[in-house]
Amino acid sequence: MSTITMNLPIEVEVAKRIRKYASHRKTSVSSIAENFFAFITATPTVKAKETDISPLVKSFSIDNVNIPADFDYKTELTGARNEKYL
Repeated sequence: MSTITMNLPIEVEVAKRIRKYASHRKTSVSSIAENFFAFITATPTVKAKETDISPLVKSFSIDNVNIPADFDYKTELTGARNEKYL
């Protein structure tokens, strides 16, 4: 695979932290940047496999809750707090 060189302006303090991060992980800044860009530009099907949501978590979705159109959560919250603490 061929490569190209890219120049990216980065703040000095950020660059120092990146170099320290790379050093601790015994890798290069170029490798970290390449892996990051490969991840964010991956095809959606690849990302979907990495972030599958379990059925249990899906069951917590707001889609499974029937909330009346005129529901006022502030009134309900105040009432629940008054009931608990007063």
